[in-house]
Amino acid sequence: MATRVKPQDKTVNANGINIHYLDWGNPGKPSLVMIHGLRGHAHSWDDVSAAVCQDYHVLALDQRGRGETDWAKDGDYSTDAYVADMDAFCRVLGMDRFILMGHSMGGRNSMTFAGKYPDKLEKLIIVDMGPETDPRGGKRISQEIIDVPEEFDAFEAVVEYMLKQNRFASETVIRRRLQYATKELPNGKIGWRYDLAIREARRNPVPTPPQADLWPVLTRIPCPTLVVRGMETDLLTAEVAQRMVRELPQGQLVEIPNAGHMVFEDNPEDFITAVRKFLG
Repeated sequence: MATRVKPQDKTVNANGINIHYLDWGNPGKPSLVMIHGLRGHAHSWDDVSAAVCQDYHVLALDQRGRGETDWAKDGDYSTDAYVADMDAFCRVLGMDRFILMGHSMGGRNSMTFAGKYPDKLEKLIIVDMGPETDPRGGKRISQEIIDVPEEFDAFEAVVEYMLKQNRFASETVIRRRLQYATKELPNGKIGWRYDLAIREARRNPVPTPPQADLWPVLTRIPCPTLVVRGMETDLLTAEVAQRMVRELPQGQLVEIPNAGHMVFEDNPEDFITAVRKFLG
């Protein structure tokens, strides 16, 4: 059995914050940048990264407020802030052209980035996110963020809690997700690693301007684009996914069975197969 590749932990200062990322090697290959969702982190992609890093220079980011990346000093967790981080990150690393893959919130950030900097992308992969989302999924995610305890007595208690919320992902995947999503607190208990201001925004929402309409943005994304939808998702409806493919100049859709919103964690094998086929 081949030795599993291990990524290097790296950090760059871009857009005024320290951005941590996993570099999976092969810098001579085409660059593939991966950005996670609302509660994710760079290690969310580990199965995918390990599967494709022989053919691509994979860079998986911790977006602001998550993992080992700085929290936003001004509390700005808007799409524009994430996109500015991405742009600065690419400029610091000297990446003129690359492939971008984003899941959920990262998918929204990816669409926005692609609309703003269309010449920078060779290909785009949008995972279970669209310009419109199914209210059921939005409510579920918000409720999970509101309900989850601030701290647990032990890591095993976090695992037990989160396993009840996940229908498809294996225990191994859930453990990895939580390993990088939690930290030991000064009181010896286990708490969350991400900026709790992100959670507070769900618990005590304040009026904010409506999010930008991304439907017109899709028409301005010239590169080949793959929309990936989990067949059991409660966030991206089949109708929205199909409309995305119609609006995108070079859009394709693939639906992954036995997968909800966390498509690449729920069914990594079929997800990786679909991504490999799209990337060629």
